[in-house]
Amino acid sequence: MSTKVLRQRGRKRGIESLPAQIVLAVIVAVVVLLVAMPLLVTMVMSVKGPEDITAYPIWTLPQTGWYFSNYIQAFSALSMPMVNTVLIDLASTFIVMFGSCYIAFLFERRQFAGKKPLFFFIIAPMMVPSVVLLSSTYIVVAQWLGLRNNWLGLLLPYVAGNQISSIFMLRVFLGQHPDSVYEAAQLDGANTFQVYFSICLPLALPIMMVQGIGIFAAIYNDFLWPQLLFQGQLERGMLMPYLRQICQNFTQGVQYTMYLVAGIPLIISTVISIKFFVNGDFASGMKL
Repeated sequence: MSTKVLRQRGRKRGIESLPAQIVLAVIVAVVVLLVAMPLLVTMVMSVKGPEDITAYPIWTLPQTGWYFSNYIQAFSALSMPMVNTVLIDLASTFIVMFGSCYIAFLFERRQFAGKKPLFFFIIAPMMVPSVVLLSSTYIVVAQWLGLRNNWLGLLLPYVAGNQISSIFMLRVFLGQHPDSVYEAAQLDGANTFQVYFSICLPLALPIMMVQGIGIFAAIYNDFLWPQLLFQGQLERGMLMPYLRQICQNFTQGVQYTMYLVAGIPLIISTVISIKFFVNGDFASGMKL
């Protein structure tokens, strides 16, 4: 860095001054280190053998050898439940986002009798905690519909439960779009479905990806509902209940490896959608 640049920074005051920038950089570095520390410790523990697990301090590198075979055991034990979970999760997220976007589009861009009361009726369950409805949901799905130990029993509550907040958020987002964009499409002869697929979906894609990644993570990490629905057959259901059941059958090194392997789909989904977190405004939708 040149002397001239240093002098210019030295003359700045407040948050832009050089001492303030140094303090901010140190604070950010400490925060990042504290956030990453549990992950780093888990990664170190995942390649340790039984003899090194109890070594102190816990972040020391393996002394008796690197047990990369822990990852082979973890993948072989979790591969099928992870595939099941990702398939159920993707199907649920896809249906929720496209269905809720279309419903929000109708509420925002179409006029029909009873629109306001119907919208308040749809979002009213947001005021009730989901755990309060857990027992009644289980009675409906497992007993009345007979969907116990069935993927459809997972899919239906996930789709129904996540629609509410998605409709609310997407309607607010679509309400910020200028009416002229939709009116121009209608003047060109586009019907409702053409306007939805050609105008609404491209403009709403950024907020759909932001909302979708949250839904994907929530369903992927769900523990209680799959535990109730797949009692006795957890290997056929979601990953988290099955992970809790089998991890105690392995050494501690393999357990740490399982925790890391279980987070791979979340890492991939976040990396894919990270640009929408940065670029998730109306302008990014217009560029499509």
